[in-house]
Amino acid sequence: MTERALAGPTAFVLAGGGTKGSFEVGALQYLVGTERIIPDIIAATSAGAVAAAVLAQARTFEEFDRRVQEVEEDILAMTRTEQIFGEQAWLQALEGTTLGGEIRTAFTKGTRPPLPALRCTVSLDPDPAPNVPRRAANKARRRRRRWVRRLLAGAALRLPRARRRFRTSGSSILNLRPLAHAMRHGGPSGIHPVDQDLIRRPGLQLRLAVTALRAGALRYVTQDGTIVEEDARTPAPGSSAGPVDLLDAVIASASVPMVFPPRPLAGDDYVDGGVLQVVPVRAAAQLGATRIIAVLAVPLRIDRDERSYSEDNAVNVGLRALGVIAMADRQRENLAVTLPPGGTLTTIDPVVDVVGYFEVEPGLLRINKDYGWLRAADVMAEGDATLLDEVAADTHRLVAARLEAWHLEETVWAGDRIDAAADPGTLSLLRELKREVHELVDQRKQLGFPVPDGCEEWWTRHETHGS
Repeated sequence: MTERALAGPTAFVLAGGGTKGSFEVGALQYLVGTERIIPDIIAATSAGAVAAAVLAQARTFEEFDRRVQEVEEDILAMTRTEQIFGEQAWLQALEGTTLGGEIRTAFTKGTRPPLPALRCTVSLDPDPAPNVPRRAANKARRRRRRWVRRLLAGAALRLPRARRRFRTSGSSILNLRPLAHAMRHGGPSGIHPVDQDLIRRPGLQLRLAVTALRAGALRYVTQDGTIVEEDARTPAPGSSAGPVDLLDAVIASASVPMVFPPRPLAGDDYVDGGVLQVVPVRAAAQLGATRIIAVLAVPLRIDRDERSYSEDNAVNVGLRALGVIAMADRQRENLAVTLPPGGTLTTIDPVVDVVGYFEVEPGLLRINKDYGWLRAADVMAEGDATLLDEVAADTHRLVAARLEAWHLEETVWAGDRIDAAADPGTLSLLRELKREVHELVDQRKQLGFPVPDGCEEWWTRHETHGS
């Protein structure tokens, strides 16, 4: 018997976070596949909305189990930027230039978080350390200025065209047209098409958070395409209520301002619901859910970052201020809601920050997905509080070791294997990391905690590299 049959209305709340949502995929696999929990209500934002649209096609346990596997296949298919993100016309005008390439890289590799507490002696960061002597720091600044001049010089002939196109397509850098097409029709990307008729069936309530720019308000799109107000029930006034195409609503919910363009829906322009509700717990509570399970993609706790932001680039400063600090604060605020009488809220959140917001490396996405599975198992476990804390701490250590191993392997990766001439010290550290992962998994098993199928590959094989 499923949890839904036992407990009254159950809600899954799926937060935003770009491809950090790979963490949510692993958590869903555990909740559905192992705990056999299925929802009556799904409230979601941004990346969570993409997963929610897939899940909302299901009604029975067997259907949910199959759809969760589709969500995994979808997220692991999001490793080719051109099959997920389209470029706005002004960026297309810079095709083939160093500047254009740097802009694209800034939104994939450039959004990766700093590595957690590395023991590694190999430098994984090409930027100079923050405490180098003044002469070296000045030299580094001059090198960066020369690099900027080269960027502009290489793009000089394209800039007039890019400037003209910016007037009509400058509301964002990228667009989500390829993702929208894949969700509607499938195709070579490997993303499964979504059947809106299955979503509209009775038996499940869906709320996709969107932010209306003209109305200046949070709204939700329901399973039948109706746009409702912030109370998750009252239709928006007049024609503003739609109905609208559900996949258009998914794309609107995922349209991060300035990164992706607003999406027109029913007489308004909509962007990412995470502007106001990155974790839409309130919507689930307003719909009467008595058990709410919120799955986050972005850590709630902010670790100290020792880099010098006074001399860092604008992308890193913006990510730290808006993508880390402001996001964590908004998540904590969204979680602090009044629940229905007898209601419970369980939060499954990452502590180790594994991937960037627009990550396309399959190896990192897999590590983050596996982390979500383990973290969900830890949070849902019952028993001695001290033991549970120790197991959770070991989960974070395990994930940090795999993450460090991936980055080390990247320094010695040659095509499809480790370079035979790789530094012996690096290879020795890799073996040490694999042993640590093996020991942590064995310890977990001995304590009676579950592990995902196939976890033996974490220490017997290299992590996945290349997209």
